[in-house]
Amino acid sequence: MNVKIALVTGANTGIGKEIALSFASKGIKVFIASRSYDKTLPVIQAIEKLHGAHICEWLSLDLGSIKSIDRCADSFFGQNVSLDYLVNNAGFAGSRGSTKEGFELAFGVNYFGHYVLTRRLECALIRSKNARVVNVSSKVHSIVKKLDFASLRKPTKSLSGINEYAVSKLANILFTSELHRRYASLGISSFAVHPGLVDTEIWRTLPFFLRPILKLKGMLTPEEGAKNVLQCAFLDASTHSGKYFSKCTPSAPSTLATDQELAIKLWEQSESWMNNYSK
Repeated sequence: MNVKIALVTGANTGIGKEIALSFASKGIKVFIASRSYDKTLPVIQAIEKLHGAHICEWLSLDLGSIKSIDRCADSFFGQNVSLDYLVNNAGFAGSRGSTKEGFELAFGVNYFGHYVLTRRLECALIRSKNARVVNVSSKVHSIVKKLDFASLRKPTKSLSGINEYAVSKLANILFTSELHRRYASLGISSFAVHPGLVDTEIWRTLPFFLRPILKLKGMLTPEEGAKNVLQCAFLDASTHSGKYFSKCTPSAPSTLATDQELAIKLWEQSESWMNNYSK
């Protein structure tokens, strides 16, 4: 029997951890891609205790570094398996700065790093013949009124980092729709999902004065957030691929997020950036 394979970024905590646990419970082998082995080891041990040895492995991945992404992809290809589920989950909000290649930090990690990882793994996804790519987005994308490409190559400007976080989540929706347009015929389905306002470590770098506001809004547990993401992994792709989901249902994203010309422009610019840092 062929074992299904999943790769989940940032699965050492929060939503990603619960997604990895759920995949393993279905007999799907999970690769957890994260920066720290020490922080991921307890998750691997918990999964293997529940579901047996060798059902979960770790891949080193820093989404803020193209070289790290390349090494992660090479390590995965060394397994000589196809990839059935890719969940681009890792991310953060509130940090300020730039990635190693000079991208605004939230954009570079939450979107561009995942774009590069997905493209690097596309052969393994195509080999599956029925692969799912789930990009974690957020309804906060709707506050973005214009995508300023020049600002994407500059350090974080806003004090809170929320504006830049919103841009990264808008980019994930545009990426999802364009991935569907280009790859659905090759057997790759794509979904963007707002998991809800979830109480996870993603908010650990948010300015302290904003954290009580999030608590007041009411936050979901990681298990609840993971449920919203996992639904997309097992949906009927023939009718739902390329769409944006919120609260487990297809939802209308912002007008900007449905701009096909913008999606094409972002894809082509991202491809150009990626090729500039190719091996």
